[in-house]
Amino acid sequence: MKKHFLSLLALFFCAATVWADKPVTAPADIPAYYASLNNKSNANLWTALSSVAAKNRGNLGYDGLYDAYIKTDSYPADSVGKAGKVWDMYSNCEYTHNQKRCGNYSAECDCYNREHSIPKSWFGGSTSGIGCDIFHVVPTDGKVNGMRSAFVYGEVASATYTSHSGHKKGSGKAITNAKQTICAAAGSTTSCPASTVFEPIDEYKGDFARGYMGTMASWNKDMTQAEGSNFFKSSYTAANNFGLTAYGVALLMKWHRQDPVSQKEIDRNNGIQATQGNRNPFIDYPYLAEYVWGEKAGETVDMSQLIASCEEGFIPGRSSGWRDEDVPPTPPTPTVKYGVTWSVNGEPAQVDSVAENQKPTMPEAPVSCSTESDIFMGWTIAAIDGAQDEAPAVLYTKQADFPAITADATFYAVFAHATQGTSTPATYTYDADNKDGWINSGGNKGSYWLLDSGKELISPEIDLAGLTSIQARLRTFGGTQYDQFAFAAGTTNIGTITVTEGSSLTDYTWTNTGSLSGKSPITFTCSNAGSDKGVGFSSVTINATGASVTYDRYITSCQEITEVELVSADAPARKILVGGQIFLQVGELLFNLQGQRVK
Repeated sequence: MKKHFLSLLALFFCAATVWADKPVTAPADIPAYYASLNNKSNANLWTALSSVAAKNRGNLGYDGLYDAYIKTDSYPADSVGKAGKVWDMYSNCEYTHNQKRCGNYSAECDCYNREHSIPKSWFGGSTSGIGCDIFHVVPTDGKVNGMRSAFVYGEVASATYTSHSGHKKGSGKAITNAKQTICAAAGSTTSCPASTVFEPIDEYKGDFARGYMGTMASWNKDMTQAEGSNFFKSSYTAANNFGLTAYGVALLMKWHRQDPVSQKEIDRNNGIQATQGNRNPFIDYPYLAEYVWGEKAGETVDMSQLIASCEEGFIPGRSSGWRDEDVPPTPPTPTVKYGVTWSVNGEPAQVDSVAENQKPTMPEAPVSCSTESDIFMGWTIAAIDGAQDEAPAVLYTKQADFPAITADATFYAVFAHATQGTSTPATYTYDADNKDGWINSGGNKGSYWLLDSGKELISPEIDLAGLTSIQARLRTFGGTQYDQFAFAAGTTNIGTITVTEGSSLTDYTWTNTGSLSGKSPITFTCSNAGSDKGVGFSSVTINATGASVTYDRYITSCQEITEVELVSADAPARKILVGGQIFLQVGELLFNLQGQRVK
């Protein structure tokens, strides 16, 4: 009895655990793995799903998740510039598995941590049992994870926060059902019960939906504490939509349908079985969700009608899992998004069009070496359909051991810093009719807002390199000691407007003469110390140009090696010309135009 009791403790409590790789079910054996689901429906189907979803489920331990992520959440070997790094569904940051674990963070890309996509406060706050189930606990950027907090997943009507990758937080909107579910007919809408929701980008919505489904089936856990009652019901019966509220059904099925199982999920499912021991049936057979919550709810499952994600004929990212479905046609070739230009002696020598998500062919430096007067002007990358603050990283690669470059040095596309361009100005205005993306904690005084002590007005995120001016309609409230309208980007103060004492609203303009880079919201405050005193405003407008990337000019010669310039005094890095091509030399290492190590 004592030994049996200790075994139960080991099963249900996530202590530090040493695990070895477990065998992964071969594709040919997947039908047998799920044979118990055949000819089941309703409660019998759910019972069978719960059994197979928990089959061989082990205990990684909360700390053991980090080691398991190496097998479950790594970019594949053919990922340019990211092979083997953490696949974070909340950011595009480049994390190695054994470094940058949170820790403290203040901005995106500071560190990554373990995100309970089903917040642990919904099931009691424990990091044991379901609290360390890798089905729903995934590696994510610490800052974005913190912004998500424990808010319900949903679709955002008006965003108060948007991450660099496009994840949003804000007011929720109703979910429209494209097809019938057990809760609503096709075309009907289900209202969002939460005032604030968090919306992942489209690429991962199905991943999170199926993570929820697999976790529910594996544990049958009551997850209705705190905000969880908006999404879950306490019992897993047909009358209770097998654990989901009407909103939960509408959202999960919508995301499950619009974002089919990808190769990433297939690989992650195999990695989970190799570490934690069990598999997610809604990834292996995605159409099973329709028999629980969708168009086939209540019908008897015929497994021969379903195609597994591991089978030949299943197209990752496109197949629904129904064997005889008409698979959507191949998406059209992406339209041309970027132009790559190089020139000699100030004249364009070649312009290459580059399709989105493709890398350009980088030609050699165009020099004749017949004289020493030819001037290679360098590369210019610009978005054809709008302003871009820097050349998109997807077009280029950079080795992990590439040296740090100082902020005042530019070296080709992936290392370039944005400079102010001449694109169409972008404006961000806060007034009575336009508050999208702004956060205001000031007090409403009727015709204006008052920034009292400790109050802030925060703009949407902007490209600081393009910031040209700020216009504000202001007045003082309480005398001349409260006449400073200050603004900062992050923790850096960038300017102030001194407001003339008076009761009328007056227009003021601040012009940027400094050098800024990066992306950040702008935070406006008042230099006051009293209560109900400060600067009042009725509107604030930020004016910014688009940003572009340009590069230095280099004088070529026919010498074997010519030093162009010293890049960093701290590290012995220098730009050199070898046979008309420019490289970066760091000690014994040599990097080419794309930042790839060639020696």
